[in-house]
Amino acid sequence: MRHVPAALSLVAFTAGCGAARVSPPLPTEAEWLTARAWLGELRATEPAKPFAAIVQVTLREPHTGRSFSARGAVAVDPHRALRMILVGPAGATALDIWATPDRWRFEVPAANILRRGGREDDPSVPIGFFRWWFLAPLEGRLLTSVAGRESERFVLRDQSATIDLTDSRGPTGGVAHVVRASRRAAEGIDRVAFRGASFAASAGDHATYDQDPSGVHVEVSIESPSDAPDPAAFLDPDSPEGQKASGR
Repeated sequence: MRHVPAALSLVAFTAGCGAARVSPPLPTEAEWLTARAWLGELRATEPAKPFAAIVQVTLREPHTGRSFSARGAVAVDPHRALRMILVGPAGATALDIWATPDRWRFEVPAANILRRGGREDDPSVPIGFFRWWFLAPLEGRLLTSVAGRESERFVLRDQSATIDLTDSRGPTGGVAHVVRASRRAAEGIDRVAFRGASFAASAGDHATYDQDPSGVHVEVSIESPSDAPDPAAFLDPDSPEGQKASGR
């Protein structure tokens, strides 16, 4: 069976993560085909074109225990780029995030925080969550799967990260999804719980995120889809073109 070598690589991975971790059982050929079809259907719910949405975000900072909530907009070009700008109660920019698969920028103007990076995430800020969850939540090679009564668990390998994801459908087999996922990489573990009709932005979608070991906690709610984003939204804000587009 073609999936056996991939599943064996998962066994090696879990063995290296400590004795407390137990690898899932190998799926049968029929279970493997079902899992691949299920994952294909789930991936089909990912948006193919750029989209934007009005969002409400709450972020808890672990060192002080303080939380702040802000409302704003996110623009996403799937697998390519995202830009999120949140505005605080006084109307000032509370958070500005720009990211592509190769580069990212994270700014909190009020705290004079501005950080940039490349392909690697920074465990002190939740850039890994935003880049993973908005750009490519289902990216990776399927290693193995475990079938449940009304759910399917997938283990995916995406470059240096391993993603363990379970998708639960409604009791009638409808389109509602409850997804729980963890993404293990050298920087730590990202954990996400998502509820929504699809991976395209829909009113009422909600995701919670926790980062180990930093303790960062983020909640994101989609208020409503918005108009298609201006392509200039995806430019690097610090580039001459990006500064011109934003009027800086």
